[in-house]
Amino acid sequence: MEEKKPWGCRIPDSPHMRAVGLLHRVMRRHHALVERSTCDLGIHHSQHRMLMTLARQQEDTPSQKELAERLGISAAAVTATLKKLEKEGYITRSATDEDNRKNEIRITDKGISKLLEGRAIFESADRTVFEGFTSEEMAAFIAYMERMNRNLDAAGVPADPPPPEHDRKHSHTPRTRKEV
Repeated sequence: MEEKKPWGCRIPDSPHMRAVGLLHRVMRRHHALVERSTCDLGIHHSQHRMLMTLARQQEDTPSQKELAERLGISAAAVTATLKKLEKEGYITRSATDEDNRKNEIRITDKGISKLLEGRAIFESADRTVFEGFTSEEMAAFIAYMERMNRNLDAAGVPADPPPPEHDRKHSHTPRTRKEV
């Protein structure tokens, strides 16, 4: 007869599991620090994220559908966010010459100023995380992260995977007791 283990029994972690767990924890805490600090920007973090995405794509303005896919949000959420950004004067939208159904979205000077404010917040959070690291330690850390990315490339994992299906479709849907 097998001996039953108590529920409180801990399964020892491997060094790999511990390292990945710490990486996740640091990233969550960094994210929380940035979120707490971006409250001072006067815009919602989803609006700031949209501005950042648009700023990276100014030469080839993405469609609203492409923005939704890139950000892992619904087309309706993109529309609502763009409306708010336009109302506040952070972006302009105009129909393109080639296709009246497609909007050309441009960031205004006010939007760029808001992005620069956000960038200062991100840089401050990054400095907090890496406080006390020497330049040699930073170089080693970056080399380790690049190696991990190469390992994931070799495993066939996309560089920018979309959010998991359950996060995209059910993130705001309450679960019933049967689903839990």
